[in-house]
Amino acid sequence: MKIFPTKTHSITLIVDSSVAISELQKKTLSDEQFVADWNKQIFIGKINDCEFELKLSKKVYGAFCVIKGKLENKNGILKVGINKNYKVVLTLLLLFPFIGFAISLIKNGFDNSIELIFPTIMFIVVLRFVFIEFGFRIISKNGLNKLNEVIGVREK
Repeated sequence: MKIFPTKTHSITLIVDSSVAISELQKKTLSDEQFVADWNKQIFIGKINDCEFELKLSKKVYGAFCVIKGKLENKNGILKVGINKNYKVVLTLLLLFPFIGFAISLIKNGFDNSIELIFPTIMFIVVLRFVFIEFGFRIISKNGLNKLNEVIGVREK
């Protein structure tokens, strides 16, 4: 089991990839620009000739998922994952229970710290399967739906 979920999708475009990339460029704000109102564009990211790396332009949760894609002719591959910055923060949050349990072991000994095993495991399980998994599913689905609207994807 991976700590951070990822998804890979194989897609078929309605239009040619060059048309889809140009439509995507119209709806994407460059990653290097700083604009106060991000909500005018759907995505923020980098777009090359046939490859792109996008995140939603929503201020609170938009950068949580990153969509990387490669389009050729009328086919493409999309990889959705969690942003590196969020991975670092979530890894630190996952380490806090272990650190707390280790400190309790050192200060109080194993007999007095055994009651902390269950809350430590439950914190990790809830963080991974509730917050990370559901957050990833909801935000990645939202991002993929927006991307499908912009570039036009047939069901595959």
